[in-house]
This record gives sequence, structure tokens and C-alpha cells, in this order.
Amino acid sequence: MRRSPIALALACALAGCAAKQTAHAPAPTRTAAPAATASAPAPTRAAAPAATASAPRLRVGVIGALQVSAAGAATTPISPSDAGSYRLVVVAPGALVAPEVRGLARSHPATQFAVVGQSVAGARERNLTGVVLRDDQAAFLGGVVAGLVVRDETSVGGRAAWVGPEERRLAGAFARGVDDVAPGVVVLRVWSPGDPASCKEAALAAIDRGALAVMAHGGACAAAAAAGAHAQNQPAFELSDFELPGVAATSIVRDGVVGLFHGGHDVLFGASAGAIAVRRLDPLVPASVALQARAAAQQLASGLRPTG
Repeated sequence: MRRSPIALALACALAGCAAKQTAHAPAPTRTAAPAATASAPAPTRAAAPAATASAPRLRVGVIGALQVSAAGAATTPISPSDAGSYRLVVVAPGALVAPEVRGLARSHPATQFAVVGQSVAGARERNLTGVVLRDDQAAFLGGVVAGLVVRDETSVGGRAAWVGPEERRLAGAFARGVDDVAPGVVVLRVWSPGDPASCKEAALAAIDRGALAVMAHGGACAAAAAAGAHAQNQPAFELSDFELPGVAATSIVRDGVVGLFHGGHDVLFGASAGAIAVRRLDPLVPASVALQARAAAQQLASGLRPTG
């Protein structure tokens, strides 16, 4: 059956409309999800405050010029009148004479006193300790250094001298030190009164007799002897050149930190404790001899025979 044009047009129009209706709708655009907000920064943990140093376990007063330092102890320079405020008081060499120290110990029985460079033998105060350095070892080491000086100057016929008041024990230790490193060297003993003028004359007399190095005990006598020796371009020594009182005092303080207090007796410190060594040397000692002297001191501290 033939359709009329009108019917066909109508059919076509209907088909076109249907086509438009069935055409795929454009794919809906997917809107991008909003960007995720940056995560909040991880909370920073506040640094713990630095631990404060633990409070010192021992307060130490120091009378006189002396370097003392030990872990667990707080050291403070003080005058004798402040001694009662401290558990331990260290008295430097020469700061107070023995009667003054004993008077302080009696006045402050709760304070321990350690007097460096003095013996308390015979003292009745139980809170008083003598910190005694082995002066015989200091004299021996001085002899070793003097022997090294002479050995460096001459191979035969050299001399060294101990001058000042008669102290046979120390002069003997000095002579043994010389003999250990320079067996052929002659040791002179030139005794004199202890005043500076006499000690200087003794040093000059020793040098006139061929001494290439001199040694005296200490104090004004030793200073005068050194002046005489230097006038002749020769080196001089004294005991304190080979004593380290700060080492001994520090050992006493360390004991106090752990609750160990010495009292009523002397405590000896020598080379093995590090208290006898080369503290200083006369500038006239050659550099090569100075090296040998320090090596000899290390040998002595180790219990070995010094050779330099």
C-alpha cells in the first residue's frame, strides 16, 4: 500500500525526532574532586629542656693559690673566716702556717681540712689531713735533670751541686738521680745558711768548682741560688719545679666526693700518683734535654729506672 507523501513526511519527521531523542546524551563531565587539602603538619614535639647539671655533691673551699677540679665538687676560693661554711677546705702550700691551720680545725670540727705540703704528724685534730708530697722523689728527679744537663755539656769531668742549708736526705736523693743518668758526674754539696745572700754565694762557689747545674730546696734561698747560677749562664732547680700539688689536692677532693675523708694523719703522694713530675724547667735547659727530662719523669712514674 502506497503511502502518501504527507504520511511519509510525517513518518520521517517522527523518525527524526525519535533519532534526536535516542541520540546519546553527551557523557556528563565529571567535575574534578576538590583537591585534598594539605594535611596539617605533624605537630612538632617541643624539645625537652636540657637536663640541668646535677648539683655538686661536695662544696670545697680553697685557701690560697691552688688549682683544684674534680667531678661532683664545687670549688671556691675562700678566706679562712669562711671555712666553717664548707664540708672540705683545702689549704694551698704556704697559705697558712701550721698553728693557723690547727686553730681552724679546732674552731670548725664539722669541716675537714687538707693542708697541702705540710705534715700533720702529731696533731690531735681528727679533721686535719696532711697532703705530703714525696720531696725525696722531687730531689731525685731534679738530680736526674741536672745529670742530663751535665751529660749534654760534657762527656767527662762534669759536676752538679746541691746548695743551701745542710739537708743530707734530700742532697743524697739528688746525688742518686744524677748518678742514674750520668754515672761519671761528681755531685758537690755546698752547705750554707738559708738566707738569700749565703745561698747565692754557695751557688757561685759551686760553679767556680765546675758545677754545670745547681739545685736548692726552695723559697728565697733557691731564688737567690738561681740568680747566682744565671749570672754564670748555668741552670738552677728547686723542689717545686718537680712537684704538682694540685694533683694531690684533686685526689683528696675526689675521695671527699664519694664520702671518704682522711683525718688525723698524712697522705703521701709521689711519682706513681702523678704528683712528682716535671712542672717547669729553667729556660737555660736545652730543648733536647727538656724532652729527655720529661721522658725520665714518665719512666719514674711507671716505676722504671729513669734514663732520659
